[in-house]
Amino acid sequence: MALLSRRQKFALYRIYLLLSLVRWYSILAIVSAQYLVSVFLLNPGFGILEILKDFQLHLAIISTGFIVASGFIINNFYDLERDTINRPNKVIISRLISQQSCLNIYFLFNSLGMISSFYVSKSLMLFNFLFSIALWLYSHKFRKKAFLGELMAALLTLAPFLTVLIFYRSWSYQIMLYLTFFSLMILIREILKDVIAMKGDLIYGYDTMPIRIGIPSTKRIIWILVGLTLIPFLALVEFLGADPRLIYFSIGELLILGMGISLYRAHSEKDFIRYNDLMKVMIIAGIVGIPLI
Repeated sequence: MALLSRRQKFALYRIYLLLSLVRWYSILAIVSAQYLVSVFLLNPGFGILEILKDFQLHLAIISTGFIVASGFIINNFYDLERDTINRPNKVIISRLISQQSCLNIYFLFNSLGMISSFYVSKSLMLFNFLFSIALWLYSHKFRKKAFLGELMAALLTLAPFLTVLIFYRSWSYQIMLYLTFFSLMILIREILKDVIAMKGDLIYGYDTMPIRIGIPSTKRIIWILVGLTLIPFLALVEFLGADPRLIYFSIGELLILGMGISLYRAHSEKDFIRYNDLMKVMIIAGIVGIPLI
């Protein structure tokens, strides 16, 4: 087997840098969630192959992938200095790609996202345009704002799910309950991430929730959000009745309540990292478990 030439190795290395910059693993999770929602929640009476034959569905999901990738790039662009403290390994990769190259790729991905959605529908194209603007505003302005930054981060994380809802023009009470439950988990995790990143945020002038009101008050807000998860959960209990799917949501709610109770004794950064990892696993489990809903 012939060894790769120097030029081929360099090309592969640049692809690796680009994939790392756009957080390919997060995009893979988002795209997977969109397909799972399309197949199991929005079209339960149709076969998987029949749904996947729809070329416009693939275009809709690809367009969102490009917009999300551009969002990660512009976020890295504005957060470079802050990440030297909070995420030093990530900064090493970011510095290997010039700022001008980042901006060029950002505009390219935005353009590809808009062009892809243009061939699907005007409503999806408008949504992607607004989504792209919101991602830029978050990275440039609102990321540094207490309360608004955390809330906007959670909403932007949830936004790709709306792509398939817009595509199918399908809304249901069950889906809204699921998205509400999911959005509260995401918001809790965003606040935990800001607690972990306090050191870098303080140095570079970010006015996040933990910095504005302190960790004890931030923990109280997390407790309120944990309590609010009971609202969609109890609504799902009433909606599903004795359905076996309720076991899935019950396990999730018990884990969230357990985390909220044990948060009382959290003081060190390691404690908050552990809770953040728990929420991350639960969010991934929520995506993987979509076929069970």
